[in-house]
Amino acid sequence: MIHRLWNAAAWPVVGKFVILAAGLGMLWAAAPAAAQTKTLASAGAWEAFGGRTKDKKQRICGVSYSAGGRYFSIKYYSGDKEFTVQLGSKEWTVDDGAKITLFMSMDGASPWKAVAKGMHFSDGDAGLEFEIDFDKIDQFVDEFRAANQMRVRFDGQKVSPWQVSLSGTNAVSSAMLVCLRNMD
Repeated sequence: MIHRLWNAAAWPVVGKFVILAAGLGMLWAAAPAAAQTKTLASAGAWEAFGGRTKDKKQRICGVSYSAGGRYFSIKYYSGDKEFTVQLGSKEWTVDDGAKITLFMSMDGASPWKAVAKGMHFSDGDAGLEFEIDFDKIDQFVDEFRAANQMRVRFDGQKVSPWQVSLSGTNAVSSAMLVCLRNMD
């Protein structure tokens, strides 16, 4: 992985969270393959996680938010050429496979536009999923880490817009970096 995202010198030091995440990441990398993910660090409603997919075929690292009936995650599966973004809400009604255009903005940055695919999580909640290519992930993570709020709006009538606090994303993004480095 050649992107600046993986260069620890380019990321600000976040004190105890980086030390904790590094230690947990090393323990995770040395442990036998887990059948599920483990929390590597948390800050507010945000957490970094790592582990293996349920079928144990791929390693996975990411960050997620879960509060107030809403869910957001950025995940990387070993061997993929993109990051997977999933978001959902208990209030949404979305058909599996439906294509919904969304616009995601962090503070004053230009909105990210994506065409997401409708799906349902294992608990039955409706969700949307899309990918961010490696060539764009550096910019996305820079905005994600530095911003205070993320706003998401959708074209369509079945999904209501929402916003979420990004407080804590800098710390959990650093823990995700440790997890990603342990994949190599």
